[in-house]
Amino acid sequence: MKYIEDIQNIIDFIENHLGDELNIDKLSEMALLSKFYFQRLFYKLIGVSVMEYVRLRRVARAAEDIKRDIKISDIAFKYGFNSCETFIRSFKSVYDLTPTEYQKSDIPLAHFYKPDLSIKYKMVDMGVPVIASGVMLEIGSRCLDKEIKMAGVLQRCWRQPAGQDNPGMAWSKIFSVKNNIKCQSLPHVEFGVSLPNDEPGTFNYLAAVQVDEFCNSENDFYRFTLPAGLYIVCTFQAEDFYKMTNEALDKAFQYLFETWLPNSSRFEMNGMFAAELYDHRSLKDHPLPDQKVLDDTLLEDPPEMDIMVYVREKKA
Repeated sequence: MKYIEDIQNIIDFIENHLGDELNIDKLSEMALLSKFYFQRLFYKLIGVSVMEYVRLRRVARAAEDIKRDIKISDIAFKYGFNSCETFIRSFKSVYDLTPTEYQKSDIPLAHFYKPDLSIKYKMVDMGVPVIASGVMLEIGSRCLDKEIKMAGVLQRCWRQPAGQDNPGMAWSKIFSVKNNIKCQSLPHVEFGVSLPNDEPGTFNYLAAVQVDEFCNSENDFYRFTLPAGLYIVCTFQAEDFYKMTNEALDKAFQYLFETWLPNSSRFEMNGMFAAELYDHRSLKDHPLPDQKVLDDTLLEDPPEMDIMVYVREKKA
């Protein structure tokens, strides 16, 4: 589909020219489309307007420089903002804190990553790997013979293109208290579970550890049971742990829920949750004391993780 390639070329151009003046007239002319149809097509494919996408990518790239202690004014002009004040307002409107506040804090951010439209519109068979934007993923199935119990910290999250990383906050909390959770069954195995929330525009995120049984000492933690049964599993890899748990995780979720499952003729969801599995495979680039892995093995065997979705086979 040529129009998808055309919009991807525009996305690539934007990414390489975030510091330049970008406007609808210039970008629509490059796409050989009228401004009206260019903007409608872009929104349909990307989910945000053209200039909102430009703004989200600018502040995302700027956030990386902020943590490198580069002057705020230099960052503002580097990424195409006409004044430091405009940059500060844009950054705060997206992340709900100023660049200076972010520079001094440990608050994680969730960015709007550059999309790869080739993966968004490519339906692959189970067991066939697909590669896009440095992310390799594969769809498979798994049958859990026994349910999995877990206990952890529940965090309310907002559905928005970018902002503060609420799931990341849940992980920070669980790491500070996980030693208080008794009956842990598997060391260094954790789950992140996305769950529904009754409040519009939100969902709940559980950062948890697996337990053998629910003990009384866990009354202060949220309990969840992953039921036995059939799961579709999206296994994916990335260059390192940070990219795997940010950009790669975002793209894997998009592919699984926006492309693969809606177009599957065989499977449908059997529960309103998705579970992220983190185990020894996820920690290869910063191993635990009992996981000695040489750096040169990462090219052959990079960090990987799973997204698990409870499903059932569709009725004929």
